Amino acid sequence: MKTLRRALLSFALLAVVAAAAFAQQIEIEKRVPLIEKMIAEEMRKASIPGVAVAIAKDGRIVYAKGFGYADLENKIPFTPQTVSRIGSISKTFTALAVMQLVEQGKINLDAEVQTYAPTFPRKQSPITIRQLLCHQTGIRHYKGDEFLSAKRYNDVESALAIFKDDPLLHEPGEKFTYTTYGYNLLSRVVETASGERFNDYLQKHIFAPIGLKQTFFDEQSRLVANRARYYTKRKDQPVENAPQVDQSNKWGGGGLLSTVEDLIRYGAAYDGSQLARPATIAQMFTAQKLRDGKPTAYGLGWAIADDQGKRRVEHSGGSVGATSILTKYPEKGLIIAALVNCDHYGAPQIKNLIAKILFENPAQNQ
Repeated sequence: MKTLRRALLSFALLAVVAAAAFAQQIEIEKRVPLIEKMIAEEMRKASIPGVAVAIAKDGRIVYAKGFGYADLENKIPFTPQTVSRIGSISKTFTALAVMQLVEQGKINLDAEVQTYAPTFPRKQSPITIRQLLCHQTGIRHYKGDEFLSAKRYNDVESALAIFKDDPLLHEPGEKFTYTTYGYNLLSRVVETASGERFNDYLQKHIFAPIGLKQTFFDEQSRLVANRARYYTKRKDQPVENAPQVDQSNKWGGGGLLSTVEDLIRYGAAYDGSQLARPATIAQMFTAQKLRDGKPTAYGLGWAIADDQGKRRVEHSGGSVGATSILTKYPEKGLIIAALVNCDHYGAPQIKNLIAKILFENPAQNQ
């Protein structure tokens, strides 16, 4: 009898949880007309070619839609399955690869980078893996026309030549200085620690295990179904094709392609133990401190913020001809992803407006 009562109680509890989740989904659906109206207005005001957004609640996609065109010339619609550049969201994949290897004892977060990348020249002060992950090394970001580079690099090691001999901008640990090149160096660390090519490592240990079938390295020569075209717009000028670039100078820092659906799947996988242990994920989602104890707004591969009491973990991306955003509200069980195939408008703005609409709903704030 006790066993029956216990089973009935468990069933009732599951029913309550399911009903609450369903109610929250319904509330999100009620906000869809506002979201779609907002996106249409933003696209009209800013001459945005195409947008895709997806929203997940408790790991399940409850809304995904594309707007406008992935290819303006051929009038190909932008859909949730459109593959587009994700820019610096790529850094989260590199950081995750590093942390997986930390779990395996193959990387020590506080070891000097030369332990794993011996060809990288020593600087005026030691640089650690942790400092690379949280942008505290003083390694520079792009300069000149490097962001628009069309040069092909055949491997991660050769692309380090772009910046490896340059002096640091400041002492490691002294300041937060955002750098894509620091993450390029981390991708080399992943290679030497794992014994695998960086591309192969991500495919085998991150993409495949969670079913990311539309996430790729942005290689010009590769045939990628549903790949977007990219656009830009100068002030008071019409939209035009973005310049052709080669992303091999920034694989680990900004060289991936994905869809909003794959990004949601990836973001949701952080809530379990499929990618890394919960304690490891918690460490990645914790804002790091400078040498003087002052906190930054960046963890290990993820930006950390607080929206009026709602913790936000996210990464945005800006590429030639595209912008992107992947945001998690961990305590709300909410994930938002957005992709835009132009670089004159930021996908984070779309996300911020979506979040504003969603959080105006009282049910979402309970």
